Amino acid sequence: MELKKANLHMDRMKCQLNTQITLEEDKNISDRCPDAYGILMDHAKIDIEEIRPMTDYVLLRGKLLYEILCKSDMPEKRLYRQMGEIPWEEKIRVEGMESMDQPQVVAALEDMKIGLINSRKINVRALINFCIQQKELYDEEILTDIVETQKLEIKKENLQASVLVIDKKDVFRIKEDLELPSVLPPIREVLYKTLDLGKVEVKILEDTIGLQGEIKLFLLYESEGEGAKLKAYETTIPFSGNVECQGCSNHMVGDIMPVVSYQNISVKEDYDGEDRMLELEMVLDIPMQIYENRNVEQITDIYGVSQEVILEYTNQIFKRIAEPIKSRCKITQEIKTKSTDKKILQISHIHCIPFVEEARWKEDQFEVEGMLQVSVLYLEDGEEESYGSVKKAIPFCCPLENVTGSPKSRFKIRPTVEQLDGVILDEYSMELKVVLGLEILVEDCFTEKKISDVIMKPYAKEIQDKKAGIAVYVPGKKESLWEIGKRYGISLDTITKVNDWMEYAPGELSEKEVEAGQKLLLIREEV
Repeated sequence: MELKKANLHMDRMKCQLNTQITLEEDKNISDRCPDAYGILMDHAKIDIEEIRPMTDYVLLRGKLLYEILCKSDMPEKRLYRQMGEIPWEEKIRVEGMESMDQPQVVAALEDMKIGLINSRKINVRALINFCIQQKELYDEEILTDIVETQKLEIKKENLQASVLVIDKKDVFRIKEDLELPSVLPPIREVLYKTLDLGKVEVKILEDTIGLQGEIKLFLLYESEGEGAKLKAYETTIPFSGNVECQGCSNHMVGDIMPVVSYQNISVKEDYDGEDRMLELEMVLDIPMQIYENRNVEQITDIYGVSQEVILEYTNQIFKRIAEPIKSRCKITQEIKTKSTDKKILQISHIHCIPFVEEARWKEDQFEVEGMLQVSVLYLEDGEEESYGSVKKAIPFCCPLENVTGSPKSRFKIRPTVEQLDGVILDEYSMELKVVLGLEILVEDCFTEKKISDVIMKPYAKEIQDKKAGIAVYVPGKKESLWEIGKRYGISLDTITKVNDWMEYAPGELSEKEVEAGQKLLLIREEV
């Protein structure tokens, strides 16, 4: 007897942990800067410098890099930039981690508050969320066929499972040169800047991964020349390109979510020697796990006519990954400034960072809950080029209709701000309108009983002697032909030929059912 098996290459979660750390530090304002009496804008990024796995632990080391826009009361230096960093190191317990593992760590800055202690010192507080994952690869064999000279009845069923085809990491580099619009003057000093990855579309093609997306740039600077003024420049930079990935194909499904690992903006001269050119650099880390959804016909049951068949079963967990689901959520929120603030004249810049906190099924509807961290910079009434700002955390709950899955499914969600607009309502309030794009990857895990071994031996003589040579069987309830044939050790083909009233369809015999009370003639086959 020869057993034919198919090998399925899969992955499973070995260990996973979501945890948070809090950073807090007082930092002095640079001696080169004037006294500060307010902070208008701030942003930060997390730089992970080292990931060192150990037995049941992971050591993480890195820096929090921040940049703030300060306000002074000096006419010649009304706004200025202050940058700094806070090093951090954490030893995090992750049960099941081993020193030879290569964990994937994603860090998200969930909250940050920067406040003035006095005119020469600031307080920085940050809440960082870490998602630590370590998957393991394994091969699973399933029984697909048997080569056997003795008479056997074999029942097969389709198994639909996602098989891991590619597991690798790569990088995608973006480099663009931008020239300021002709209506804007040259740059003397950059006061504040943000560079954010916008929506990104990932396509799996033949032997390559296609990327198409956009980068959102905001720049506040002091212009050159006498009577230098503050100028704002905001634009969206599209990008596209391919990452080589041998072995992938457009019918496969990917868990691919690019992450910014490096970014920089520098100012350089144009052909006329004026500082009007911006050199933009961004590096995206691209972890790729690509799956192929396969239909494999596996043997689920066997019985013998001439021999007794003993089957050994084990339970195995498989998973199915569907094509990523894309959905949108509209959020509208009124934002008020303090009545003691100066009146709003014009919105200069809105910075919005989305976080997904929970995804769940509620009354047969899928909901995503999260938070928008919003900062608004606006031109205010008063002296020339006077700016004000407001920060607000906006909770959201989006019911989505096009999501498949169940409460047992696993969901991986990537939020992206696709549209962002602000409208002034009155002197002290504005309305924020956000279109949030949500890319949702659904993973369903299920347990299948599989045949791990087949043992064959001759029927015991007493069992053979008890079998009637010919009998009429009348089922008391609806039964499958397979159940009857297995119970009496008679082939399906023999049953259908003897009972010529039955439709003869060999490929579907195991599924054929006999109604309760319907007479069936059974004739024992010679061994």
